[in-house]
Amino acid sequence: MNKYHIVIILIIFFGCSTSPNPIINDNIAPDLNSKDFCRGNGYILSKGKFDGRLNFTFSASRNTVHIQFNDIIGRKTLFLIISNNDIDAWDMRNNRRYNKASIFLTLPFFEIIEPNELRTFLWGNIPSVFTDVNDLKTQPNNLNGQLQFKSVQTEFGSLVNNVSFKINEENTQITLEIIEREFDAQYPHLIREIPKSVILIDESP
Repeated sequence: MNKYHIVIILIIFFGCSTSPNPIINDNIAPDLNSKDFCRGNGYILSKGKFDGRLNFTFSASRNTVHIQFNDIIGRKTLFLIISNNDIDAWDMRNNRRYNKASIFLTLPFFEIIEPNELRTFLWGNIPSVFTDVNDLKTQPNNLNGQLQFKSVQTEFGSLVNNVSFKINEENTQITLEIIEREFDAQYPHLIREIPKSVILIDESP
């Protein structure tokens, strides 16, 4: 089946006095209610304050996602576990562990989205907080940035395959691209805990 890209349907600006009215086409909403697991791969591209690319693979259930990041030559750099709205991170290069507050320094797009919203992106959905006008109006005005979504049409409906984060204060743009996504499957080697021997580094204020 041929896949085709659809028009960008939602752009959200933060830091404005009023919230925009997003345009959502309900006819292309994905139907994933019967799916319990999702796995795939992609990359994160950063431009601005930090330039670089990290490739990643992920394995997700409805409540938890495990993400392995690698640099462009294949070395393991970062391992994330997102469970509900909490996040645990393992800097594998330096063998350090970070909590939710300190991971902002490594992945600054978490200043704009919550961890569980990243999990929703990986599943191919747009979180309801970005599609409900009432929820948008309750977003804090100190969030200074922009989100942009791109989708691709699949047999399950329209699934998000590209998310672009623009953080104005840091003059940084981060793009998350999903290259491949598969449902009803997991990567068993990703489903693990961070070793207890890894020292926790708390760099929160």
